[in-house]
Amino acid sequence: MNVIIFIGFIIFTVAIATILQQRFLKKISVNYIALGIGILIALVPQTNALIESFHSEVFMGLIVAPLLFYEGQRTRMYNVLRSWRAIVGLTVIMIILATIAAAFGIYFSLGLSLPLAFILAAISTPTDATATESVTHGLKLPKKVAFYLKDESLFNDASGIILLNMAVDWYIHRELHVEEAICNFIYSAGGGIILGGLIAILLVFLRQLNFRSKYHLTTAVSMPVEVLFFLTPFMIYFLAEEIHVSGIIAVVAAGLMHNVESERSRLSNPTIFYNSSQFSKLIIDVLNGIVFLLLGIIIVRSMRDDVFNQQTVDAIWAGLILYSANLLIRFLYCRFSPNIVGKINSKDALIFSLGGIHGAVTFAWAYTLSEMSVNLADFHLILVSEITLILTSMIVPTIAFRFLLKKDKPDLEMRREVDRVRQEMVQYALKQMNEIYLPKKIRKQLKFDLRTQMNQTSIKDFIKETKYTIRQKELTENQREFRAEVYRYAFRQERNYLGRIAQQEQEYRRGFLTLYREILIAEVIFLGDTEE
Repeated sequence: MNVIIFIGFIIFTVAIATILQQRFLKKISVNYIALGIGILIALVPQTNALIESFHSEVFMGLIVAPLLFYEGQRTRMYNVLRSWRAIVGLTVIMIILATIAAAFGIYFSLGLSLPLAFILAAISTPTDATATESVTHGLKLPKKVAFYLKDESLFNDASGIILLNMAVDWYIHRELHVEEAICNFIYSAGGGIILGGLIAILLVFLRQLNFRSKYHLTTAVSMPVEVLFFLTPFMIYFLAEEIHVSGIIAVVAAGLMHNVESERSRLSNPTIFYNSSQFSKLIIDVLNGIVFLLLGIIIVRSMRDDVFNQQTVDAIWAGLILYSANLLIRFLYCRFSPNIVGKINSKDALIFSLGGIHGAVTFAWAYTLSEMSVNLADFHLILVSEITLILTSMIVPTIAFRFLLKKDKPDLEMRREVDRVRQEMVQYALKQMNEIYLPKKIRKQLKFDLRTQMNQTSIKDFIKETKYTIRQKELTENQREFRAEVYRYAFRQERNYLGRIAQQEQEYRRGFLTLYREILIAEVIFLGDTEE
């Protein structure tokens, strides 16, 4: 029961964070709001007691794995294959250079042992695309920089976890096994790619076989396909971890294969494709919020019993050194590496270096050390250092990007323009409908429903219409069919108007496409009206 309460509570809290962002704090990323709420939850004993203890393996498998799977599904395989040299450079060569620079920076600055310094450095390697979206809220990243940041965050975990395991082995046994680490990396990353790809190919084949079955249009057969899609990242991740290959790389590889399938099978079963697309968007939004909510809670819990002493000061300095070393290596590599496709100027290289935000994976890796033979004092130092790294990597670009990046078309401005066009669109449809004969009852219903599109109906209107509907007897089949045709005609008028406006106002095209999609969905609803 406690687990059910915990899950329900965090999902409800993420929903509250989204409502607050949409209603009152539009200029702030919802992830920052979730982070702040997480901090408040941890500070209040009653709400803090509702949150279960943090388990890194569960966190990686149930939150990070599906996030990266769905992110991989939104990434074109062609782009990855075309830029494989750059991706290998960013996720292997740059990671190794950053780890070495950060480790020796801590070793010479603070006098920590080299094995401990390398543990700290290895944990600082993974970046978080979710966190990057938070610090660029309302701003526009250069297209090439955004591409490299996303691909880096998808694939760099394999290098980091191998480096971390090597450093922990060095810390425990006082021996460094470089050759073994290289072999482990090849097995882990290569095995993850092969496993994820093979399972994805099998699932795609089964799904396509189902689509081409004479039964594929029935709901009973479609449901298992969607359930299997939901379970895919969990099955792949835990299976990969069980055979000791990279679960993260496996789910990313599977996501890329699913992207290839979706590009060539959208019309095989549009209902399943649309449902899967909407489901993945919902899951991404919910999991993103959960990541930052838990991050806020963990930060407070990690620091609650902290005694501010010299070790804490050293840990904070270690976190700042980690961030500085990563920033420097990222800038130099992006600016001068021959593996990067196309010339990157200094400004874009700086944006790329600042865009390497650390978040959920860094925290999860730090917590895995509590299960290893790392002494308590060093574990405390690692936690505080990584907290400092995460917060610094979020705060610095949040400020710097306001000067380095161009402002994206403000969401609030676009929303106002879309709302204006929505009202004109509905008024146009109502005007067109006034020119044809309609029974009084249907015209009244149509007018109310179209006005709801403009948010021009009150609760009083809704209650009145509800009472009216309850008193009405069920429509005959012919009446339902006629009503559906009337509504579809009204929606076609709206689409025609929107099509003309969208050609004239290209800067708000993204908002108009959203509005166009809403109309199509409304029309689909009434396509099934005769089946009531």
